[in-house]
Amino acid sequence: MRDLQGNDTQLQGPGLLLQGPGLLLQGPGLLLQGPGLLLQGPGLLLQGPGLLLQGIDFNGPGLLLQGPGLLLQGPGLLLQGTSFSATLEKDGITYQVSGLDFIGAEMDLRLRWQDGDVVKTQDVVLRINNIEQSVEQDDILLYSLSYREKDKNQWLPYCGSDGVKAIPMKNSWDVLTGDRIDNDKAVTFACTNAVVAKCALWGYRPWATETQCEGKGKKKKCTEVSLTDHHQACTRMARADFCGDGTPHTVDGTQIDVWDSLDIQTRFTDWPVEAEWTPEGASCVSFVRHPELGLPSCFFNNKGKATDPCKKKVDDDSLLMSGFGHEDGDNCH
Repeated sequence: MRDLQGNDTQLQGPGLLLQGPGLLLQGPGLLLQGPGLLLQGPGLLLQGPGLLLQGIDFNGPGLLLQGPGLLLQGPGLLLQGTSFSATLEKDGITYQVSGLDFIGAEMDLRLRWQDGDVVKTQDVVLRINNIEQSVEQDDILLYSLSYREKDKNQWLPYCGSDGVKAIPMKNSWDVLTGDRIDNDKAVTFACTNAVVAKCALWGYRPWATETQCEGKGKKKKCTEVSLTDHHQACTRMARADFCGDGTPHTVDGTQIDVWDSLDIQTRFTDWPVEAEWTPEGASCVSFVRHPELGLPSCFFNNKGKATDPCKKKVDDDSLLMSGFGHEDGDNCH
């Protein structure tokens, strides 16, 4: 059972993609507010005081990464899992750096966005203050990040609070639809108080694989299954995005039971099955955890009856299942 306390309606920041010369910043609803950026979109509350950058393209020439005595400019930064690596030069000597070597590194970023007919820019510095291994998943590194405006000395927490860490992941996510945008050149720093990072910490690491076996004895066959789609399905489930259109149907603090066919998470309660999940949203829905928020029209008719309830046999396309206990759940928020 997973407690979704802490911004469970948030996907992870504004879903911005920083790319190309000068690191072009793209995304709707962008407003400068105080020391950071305020970003709001339909169906999501996405606001500072954290910088909440997402989808940084490290191949853009606008990136300057500097650490203790070392300098990297332009291409050359790689992300494997959650660990960065790079080849750097100093005084004609080549150095290989990776993992914890990036503690203290700073990234100079130029943010550029359209405000009506006016193109605005802001120079910021993103700093990696510390890197530590996750307790939940030993192949996840957690990053403590802060940022400041280039012409100011005040450092601010990247995720809005000093205690909230971030996980770097390849690709980015659309702020409005929740869709994953596949781009190996892009990196998302996902804050651990939102679902992109939470789902990785629950075991659905998009870069990892899990062994799945069928049959017994000599007929037993095992294959390696990528968890990329399991992670995306988890982001839909955690936000109760039944229709897969980016609209959440849940509230902070709601508890759900989560399980899957790979046994990454196993069933913990006898709560009834709420829904089964795919990367595109739910594949079937028997009921919703918070009907007071409105019923998703893709699974309920105008009389409030479920049009495609889940059956005893799990759908072949379903990757995750969620259960919810009405009485227990009502006491959780």
